[in-house]
Amino acid sequence: MSKKKYPYQLLENPSDIAAFAEANQSIEWLCLDTEFIGEKRYNTLLCLIQVATENGTYIFDTLKCEALEPLLELIERDDIVKITHAGENDYRLLYNMFGIRPKNLFDTQIAAGFIGYKYPVSFRYLLEEELRVRLNKSQTVTDWEQRPIKPKQMNYAIEDVIFLHELRDKILHKLRKLQRETWALEECAKMEEEAFYYRNPHKEALTHNLMPNLDLKGRVFLLRLFEWRRGLAEQRNHSKEMVLPKKAIAPIVKTMGSGKNGLRNNRRISDRFVDRYGNKMEQLYNKAISDEERDLVEGVEYEKALPPKQDLKLEMLYSFINYRCLEQRVSPNLVLSRTIYKQMKVEFDYFDDSIANGWRRSVLGDDLLYCLQHRRKLAIDMADGQMLLKVTV
Repeated sequence: MSKKKYPYQLLENPSDIAAFAEANQSIEWLCLDTEFIGEKRYNTLLCLIQVATENGTYIFDTLKCEALEPLLELIERDDIVKITHAGENDYRLLYNMFGIRPKNLFDTQIAAGFIGYKYPVSFRYLLEEELRVRLNKSQTVTDWEQRPIKPKQMNYAIEDVIFLHELRDKILHKLRKLQRETWALEECAKMEEEAFYYRNPHKEALTHNLMPNLDLKGRVFLLRLFEWRRGLAEQRNHSKEMVLPKKAIAPIVKTMGSGKNGLRNNRRISDRFVDRYGNKMEQLYNKAISDEERDLVEGVEYEKALPPKQDLKLEMLYSFINYRCLEQRVSPNLVLSRTIYKQMKVEFDYFDDSIANGWRRSVLGDDLLYCLQHRRKLAIDMADGQMLLKVTV
């Protein structure tokens, strides 16, 4: 286990950051990680940004200095390779806080999925396998908001970036031997796109398992309830669970037709909630339905259970896909995630065109793609000791 103490520069004020920017204008690569606190908050608190370049290792104390523009400009420059492991959360946080999107990315977690590792793979496991380095993860759930920062915390934070460049070079060498560098870079580049950072604000309500079972008024109330919960959480900077636990949503929606008195008579709903928000709930329930709300909720359908044989055939197809991916040492989750395939199982008209293009087409091949595109007509033949999954005419 690594116990080495690594040198670093702590940046706490604008002059520190200006000096960093001046010293690193000509760098070719930048390793990046962040430490933040999201628990019990609506807005994630960014506490540290760790950076390693060819000129040294730096810790940005973002609680003491918010003037991060010089660093943000480096992250957006397309002539500097940004190296991360599981960088999605880091980039999403920077996008939400500062509106920036990174350019020229290499993510070791994604890239490792193209050389035989499962996706996602942990940073600790990947370092042990590729560099024979074992990290000390004793500070995983530490309080990053406390000041001064303890030496153990600093060392933990530094270890998340200090090995990234060497790890990237090792993985890149293997990718090039397999002729898959462009595959990995194509997948990493998704984090450069605006669409990557979009989140449907109504997704939580529209995908709630109660939604398809409600009438129009109940659906709209469920939609409004989630929006009210989110808005109050943002206003108070509390987590949404602190405003209203998710387990309380179904009892409220099911009872709301009986008004405030119905809420009070439901033992699963606290009197405290009814006293504070009963009138607000009635207001949300009885407000006239807008055309936009109607359009949002009317498209929600029941998730129909597939006939057992059809479900089994589709599961077999997914197993074939997984097997081919593993044969080619590409993580199946990168090629076709279980979430997307589940959607394809229940929506036969749904097909993500990216599956049939680029590197994914090379992995799957025309035969499996044909089965995916015509999955409604799958059949199984068993004879002479053979089992054949095919598409019927």
